[in-house]
Amino acid sequence: MSTARNGFGQVTGHGLVIPADPIDETHALKIAYARYLAACCQRFISIDSELPAAMRPRHAQVVTLVRQALQQNQRSMLACLASPTVGTPLQCAELRNELDGFRDRIDRAAAAMIPHLLLEMALRGLIPQGQSVLWEHGAPRLASLALGGEIIAPQGSTGLRFSASHLAAVGEPAELARLPLEREALQQALKNGEGGFGFERQFWRTGKVTRLATVDHNPVAEFEAHPDKAGNHIDLGGRSPEEWVKVLDESFALVEQFMPGEFAEMGTLLHEIVPVGYDEVRHLSASYREAVGTVYMTLHPNVMTMTEAVIHEFQHNKFNVSAYSVEYITNAFHPLYKSPVRPDPRPLWGILLAVHAFLPVAELYRRMRDAGHSWSALPEFQRRMSDIDLKNHEGMEMLRANAKLTPAGRAMFDDLEALEQRHLNDRNARGLATTPNEAHP
Repeated sequence: MSTARNGFGQVTGHGLVIPADPIDETHALKIAYARYLAACCQRFISIDSELPAAMRPRHAQVVTLVRQALQQNQRSMLACLASPTVGTPLQCAELRNELDGFRDRIDRAAAAMIPHLLLEMALRGLIPQGQSVLWEHGAPRLASLALGGEIIAPQGSTGLRFSASHLAAVGEPAELARLPLEREALQQALKNGEGGFGFERQFWRTGKVTRLATVDHNPVAEFEAHPDKAGNHIDLGGRSPEEWVKVLDESFALVEQFMPGEFAEMGTLLHEIVPVGYDEVRHLSASYREAVGTVYMTLHPNVMTMTEAVIHEFQHNKFNVSAYSVEYITNAFHPLYKSPVRPDPRPLWGILLAVHAFLPVAELYRRMRDAGHSWSALPEFQRRMSDIDLKNHEGMEMLRANAKLTPAGRAMFDDLEALEQRHLNDRNARGLATTPNEAHP
């Protein structure tokens, strides 16, 4: 399957900072995401050599179904790869030789990816009538964003059988349980405890665009590059999912009101928010290049802090998904430079990620101020906006001096510079410092 042949277009770098309306099929993020999903599909088809030998025959059977589904309904098939239960383990499989300490987790996640893909296909009607696939390598809990939780096979299950009409748990010597896969009948059966399978809620809808997730299929989530953190473990921080949802709803409402283009993009790409604790003093969030559509966040009582984090981490996801098909900077990872936003030295790639995230955050502050939002009159609001502006300028200056940009990188950087210049003009008009040295002589 060729992305060019299937008309997914080219990622040019333009339009990936702050979107312009409308968010249609020609939008930069949608093109980048479609290309990424097509690449995921190709990777799944070719991953057999990275799987244990015993699983390869079953993988080959699923590949045949995937090829058929691409001919039947390409959009629905690619949507199956978008699920964090499939796409994240698939991308993490490439790390098994780089992260020795995570190899077992990566291999387990890659194995569970196949029954999760079969579930996604079955829910979308992509398993043909009269065909079935027996997954005989255990019966993992099957998480589904669409269903809101995990399907749990009964004790003693040794495998799962997927068909167009039902999901069955198999054991010795026979079938142990069966669920219908027609969406309404399935949800009813899970709600009423019918069919012999269990169900545990793991996803809570929030902000109209995503879900709070208390299960994570990222096998490298405990790998951490930030010096102030020790991995990203699921942790509600002693708060209920409902409290998390309430704060996140308020944050997304601000994004929807003041950054509607960004909010529309979130509906395309932001699949889940994984909670990693509560902290009243600082906020820590994270994204992984391999976990497209997933962000990790601590809960903070300040809604503005949470809103910053939502935009910041979503911007990282946008950049990461586009970078799968486009190179932006040729000296991305060496040497290291002083970062304007982190205590540790960073490669230019990290600094580019930072300004790509924080310039839209600075735009949010201005739009709230210009609309007369009550928070904008608070001294801490003004201080925070000024601090972000100065760090953005510092990061942009470092990139201007050192970055070797590709044509796509230059196109994106032009968008960043245009946004930065608007913010600098605004500061000049208000008689504010435009460089860190002016602010701190």
